[in-house]
Amino acid sequence: MPVVATPVAVPAASGVISITEVRDFLRDYAGMNPLWDDVEFSDIELATAIDRAVDIANVVDRTTSWTAISFPNKYVLLLGAAHYLMQSESFRQMRNQASYQDGNIQPIGVDDKQAMYAQMAGMLKQEFRQHVSQMKISENMNASSFIRSPLFRGTIVGGGNV
Repeated sequence: MPVVATPVAVPAASGVISITEVRDFLRDYAGMNPLWDDVEFSDIELATAIDRAVDIANVVDRTTSWTAISFPNKYVLLLGAAHYLMQSESFRQMRNQASYQDGNIQPIGVDDKQAMYAQMAGMLKQEFRQHVSQMKISENMNASSFIRSPLFRGTIVGGGNV
């Protein structure tokens, strides 16, 4: 039996993350959202989330001037974009939460997942900030290889201290 191969487009490992990559990370597909029968986040919202994640990363610990294109790690940027989207959706859910009940039927909630969105946003934020901090520490360590602290103590080849 002959083997038939199908070419698959694989996104590049470097450069800016795409809206499709964010949507894939979130598993936000029309067929996977039976209550909506559509995607949860629009392309504009996903693009905005990428930009806001870069903005947030630029002010964590020390300021940087990263852009979506120059961001050092795509996975970390995905975490930041997902954090922004979950937090934003938790705001909408909180504003629009309503429950209703008809007779002896269990109460039904509309937009009643605010706590779950907020919890997910918190977890994503923590991981995002941790990775961003570690990336900046790593950059500092690489950049400071020729800079010495005034408290640095070295040893002279005769055993004396500097």
